[in-house]
Amino acid sequence: MKTKTLFIVLLVAMIFISCSPVAKPKPIETLLPTARSTPTILSPSDTPTLIEVPPVSNWKTYTSEIFHVTLKYPEYWELDNSGDAVYSGKDGFFQITASSMAAPTAKELCENYIQIPNSGKFMDYGSNPTMEILQVDDQSACLVLPSVDQSQEKRGISLLVVEYPKSGQERTRLLTFFADKNHMHDFINTLKFVREKP
Repeated sequence: MKTKTLFIVLLVAMIFISCSPVAKPKPIETLLPTARSTPTILSPSDTPTLIEVPPVSNWKTYTSEIFHVTLKYPEYWELDNSGDAVYSGKDGFFQITASSMAAPTAKELCENYIQIPNSGKFMDYGSNPTMEILQVDDQSACLVLPSVDQSQEKRGISLLVVEYPKSGQERTRLLTFFADKNHMHDFINTLKFVREKP
């Protein structure tokens, strides 16, 4: 009788325990101290300075009687006689030269500029520049754009070579135009030759 009573008491106790709510263990993540994210506050010197570039239609017109060309450039750029640039600003530059060559075309001159970096002599346009063949003001031209490993001190320099309109000369006259790669296509779209009147 005592054994039966003891068995019933144990059975009731087990049923009672199994029916009572059991505290579930907390996930390990909730036991670890939470890292609070602190907002990054930039000082005025850390904030990048953005120059609002006016549309090309508002740019100034550059005209050269020496090189017989016109083009548009940002109005806040200034004449720069200190380095290789004709006009420059914080965000870019351009320089113009011209030459009369007996043999080279625009394409051949661009190829020469690309082969020099690949020879290891110097790398103005990086180790793997690209070349595009195009027309500028209805004239044969080529464009050399730098590769991503171009040195930062080169300021993104790219090269445009355009063949002058024929003027009865046997030699090919080439316009050589250096500019930063970010403005180069805007220059290409606005560059015009001042053609001689017949």
